[in-house]
Amino acid sequence: MYRVGVLWSVAMLAVALAAVAADYPKRKPGLWEITRSPTNPKYPPQVQRICLDAATDAMLYQYGEGASRKMCSKMDMRNQGGTLVTDSTCSFGQSQVTTHSVMSFSGDSAYHTDSNVHYDPPLLGKTSESHSSQDAKWLGACPADMKPGDIVTQASPMSPAPIRMNIRDMLKDSGAQ
Repeated sequence: MYRVGVLWSVAMLAVALAAVAADYPKRKPGLWEITRSPTNPKYPPQVQRICLDAATDAMLYQYGEGASRKMCSKMDMRNQGGTLVTDSTCSFGQSQVTTHSVMSFSGDSAYHTDSNVHYDPPLLGKTSESHSSQDAKWLGACPADMKPGDIVTQASPMSPAPIRMNIRDMLKDSGAQ
């Protein structure tokens, strides 16, 4: 289940980023920290670090374009003064997922996203509405123990041990590349 959630998160990020490839600067190669604040304030923010290079960023753009074609019946993206506004209707399992998100960039080294999502029927029979915000910032060069595509999710009450995976390998294993 966690892997499905990670792939869904990556797909939605990649879909949004695919639309901005020509309009916004590419993300700097190196280590990025992404902090996602969940809908439920009882849970702490989820913090991930991802090592990116140009090839991994391009792969995520390509994956996003493919995912949006397969999953979404509507994908409306517009640049409004340096801010990307996205409205989409996609299928995820048995649910129709309607999303409105606003992504603001600070050059090629930071961005902020606010997303509102509606699931019909509720996702896994539980969640019908969610709101999240995400802040991403470039930290510098990737450390020696990380290669492009590595993602490390910090420990949290939901996952008491850090989780480490490589998104390039995950996408390759899922047949997405």
